[in-house]
Amino acid sequence: MVNTGYNAAISGLQAASLKLRVSANNVANANTDGYQRQQVTTQAGTYGVEVKVEKVSTVEPTNSVQASGELRSDAPSNVDVAEELLEIKAAKNLFEANLKTLNTNDNMLGRILDIEA
Repeated sequence: MVNTGYNAAISGLQAASLKLRVSANNVANANTDGYQRQQVTTQAGTYGVEVKVEKVSTVEPTNSVQASGELRSDAPSNVDVAEELLEIKAAKNLFEANLKTLNTNDNMLGRILDIEA
């Protein structure tokens, strides 16, 4: 029972960390032409949080050939920085909630050990 709580909390911490990294990457590439915003979706799984990272496509990119023969996209990035700031705040809240769960689990285990000692 205690192990399941730890696993769920650690899984949630990892999901929150991934959400933060993806949002930071989106903000860093907000002005990069052709960049497609990425998002992390989470759902409760059997042994913790299941996460999936996917690109969010809003428009079909138009491609052009540069003088060097490379294909490049002329479409602007579809990243909304204000939306990413909200995602960062949500990731922070998710991290804090799972950290609280981990601390509560740790305190519970400590009390059980105190009773048994």
